[in-house]
Amino acid sequence: MSRNNRYLKFTIKDSDKKIIRKFLEHHRFSSSQLHNLKNKGGQIFVNHKQRHFNFKMKTGDSLLIVLNGEQPSDLIEPMPGKVDVVYEDEYLLVVNKPPGLASLPAKARSSKTMANVVKYYLEKKHENSSIHLVTRLDRDTSGLMVFAKNSYTHSLLDQILHSEGFKKYYLALVYGQMDPASGLIDLPIGIDPKAFYLRAIDWQKGKDSKTMYETVENFKTASFLKLKLLTGRTHQIRVHLSAMGHPIIGDEMYSHQKDSRINRQALHCYELEIIHPVTKKLLKLTAPIPQDMVLLRSALKG
Repeated sequence: MSRNNRYLKFTIKDSDKKIIRKFLEHHRFSSSQLHNLKNKGGQIFVNHKQRHFNFKMKTGDSLLIVLNGEQPSDLIEPMPGKVDVVYEDEYLLVVNKPPGLASLPAKARSSKTMANVVKYYLEKKHENSSIHLVTRLDRDTSGLMVFAKNSYTHSLLDQILHSEGFKKYYLALVYGQMDPASGLIDLPIGIDPKAFYLRAIDWQKGKDSKTMYETVENFKTASFLKLKLLTGRTHQIRVHLSAMGHPIIGDEMYSHQKDSRINRQALHCYELEIIHPVTKKLLKLTAPIPQDMVLLRSALKG
């Protein structure tokens, strides 16, 4: 069997559903995944014998699911580049994205993005190179990004994305000082009527958006914040902080000013806490603060 196939192994417990289909539904297989498993070359083995969805298992049986192979999309072409791997197993890949690199290609873009580089990296390892982007970052935001290695893991991660099973923490350097020093920003975000690629606070049509923040350090004219995303809107942290009157340093789009000390917004996804959707282990992953933010921070200390 090729390494492109993904295996899921289960030992059937007393409390488990015994009919294979029911068992898989209980383990959050979506109807499209069950369809693919049945019609696109997936396989099911109970105690090393191939079985169908209606087979009834017993406590102690070992169930092996071989997920169907996936055809990688032609829209994302593999491109060589540096992949800073923070965590990897057979189900997921977490990378530290540098600033200045988009997460995914725009429709007509042939420039290199994180997805192109990851695809190349997976192909080199002869793994399933279908790209399943679980979290994305703006081009000029650095830090941790999560890719699933198959559609089953992707859908499990999607189901916990904005829950306590998947916590995302960011660091930002902002103009001025937050008052109060920590709290919750709860302001609805919608598309800016002036430009479709911008976001704005929109009380009529905006989507519920929540960001928790705490001040880590205050400087004379700026502060260093730790933020936790409770929802995942485009540009959420950038819009929320600018709405509070404390835009991120270097974020020309929302601060409307250039800053000679850094050439991007000083925003970095530095920590993820994920309950692994398959192994159920808690992953605590971190990415160190990039050099440009370290330098900005010491400049602010004066």
